[in-house]
Amino acid sequence: MTRHFLSLKSQIMLILVFSLVGCTSPNTSVASQPVSVDNPNPEALTSTPVPEIMVGVVNVDILNIREGPGTSYPIVGSLNKDEKFPILGEMTNSTSNKWLLISVTDNSFGWVTGDQSYVTVQKETVDSDTYLTWQRNVEASKSVLITPTASP
Repeated sequence: MTRHFLSLKSQIMLILVFSLVGCTSPNTSVASQPVSVDNPNPEALTSTPVPEIMVGVVNVDILNIREGPGTSYPIVGSLNKDEKFPILGEMTNSTSNKWLLISVTDNSFGWVTGDQSYVTVQKETVDSDTYLTWQRNVEASKSVLITPTASP
């Protein structure tokens, strides 16, 4: 029966090689990252935020849009079942009901009930143009949220 032993010199060389391999750090430079044809810049995958906005989805056949945050305000429009709309803000009126501020058109605002049986609120990813329009409307609507008209 023959036994194979590594010479002392070979054993030391193996130990050195394994030690050196264990000491090297993985290459994490951008150049070593895979680059796709669709996205030649791998940094763009993590550096660009995904634009999300809060939207409401109508749960009832017809949802009234009102001039103010309460049912005694005049109706200025309506939305149909499953229709989505961007939410600019929210408030609770004097009767402890939640109301959502929405944009009817640019710089034209209305209120819908925030009751969950009427509206489902969710986050939604949108394109850049939609996000920028939503941001402008949020800024323009701040005065409406800060100084809401008195709730009748």
